[in-house]
Amino acid sequence: MNYLVAVPVDKSLAEFIGKKGGENGITFYNRKADENVIVALFPTNAQEKFYGFVESMLLADQIVISTANVDRLLGEALITAELLGKHLIITEENDIKALLAGTGIKDFEFSSKEQLLEKIAAYKGKDQGTGVRIDIDQAFPVKGIGSVALGIVTRGTVKVHDKLIHSSGKEVEIKSIQSQDVDQKEASRGTRVGIAMKGIDSDEMAKGDILCNTRIPKVKSLTLSMKKSAFVAEELKEGGRYMIAANFSHSIAFLDNPKEMRFTLEKPLAIEKGQQVAVSREQQPRVFASGTVLGVE
Repeated sequence: MNYLVAVPVDKSLAEFIGKKGGENGITFYNRKADENVIVALFPTNAQEKFYGFVESMLLADQIVISTANVDRLLGEALITAELLGKHLIITEENDIKALLAGTGIKDFEFSSKEQLLEKIAAYKGKDQGTGVRIDIDQAFPVKGIGSVALGIVTRGTVKVHDKLIHSSGKEVEIKSIQSQDVDQKEASRGTRVGIAMKGIDSDEMAKGDILCNTRIPKVKSLTLSMKKSAFVAEELKEGGRYMIAANFSHSIAFLDNPKEMRFTLEKPLAIEKGQQVAVSREQQPRVFASGTVLGVE
């Protein structure tokens, strides 16, 4: 089984879970034990590169929050976890039961460090629908192999020789798959993969691009069904400037229509209807709403 977890506030906890791998706004920590593979996503710099903080929690099925430091970042992580509705595992360094009581978080459990890996592996993820989707975080050429991309299988199971559609509309054939430096014939949801491809050059791909059974193009505007944090009294106003994050991608967004919650994106993003996004602002708490995409243009 493959387990994808976000560790948003404690680098030492991510290092406990696994060995450091790649880094691109998010640092990946990998652990293989018997048939289980755990990949922990840690935001490389949550203060200066806040998008990694948000993206890591959007991508993961579970969020592991350390209570070693009870500070503002911990509070932001709890608010974001509640908005995204993800399963939450909380470490026991400090007692935060009183803090949790006011957050509205329902799906959580406490864990000692010794029990953490067992609890991560005990969680059964939610069904994410049909078809195959791979979210890409980087691509590059490899001599003798060709175009290679790194990413996460976020839906379904990808197999060698599958043909998928890139966000650009190009058809891409999967030539080979690696996970944890081992060749695989297929990779299921939650797997961190390296894929060699035919039909596209690596310089045609960017972080945030998607490979899918059907094309998920980059869009310039979207309409959301939004859930706002109970800790935020601010009303969203026409012309307001926010950030919208969607898995490995993010963009400044301007609110065109508060009634419809229609946003124009400064940078086009590959987003599909029904996808979950996070909405943030400059003041605290930065992530103040989550949204489900109702429409794209």
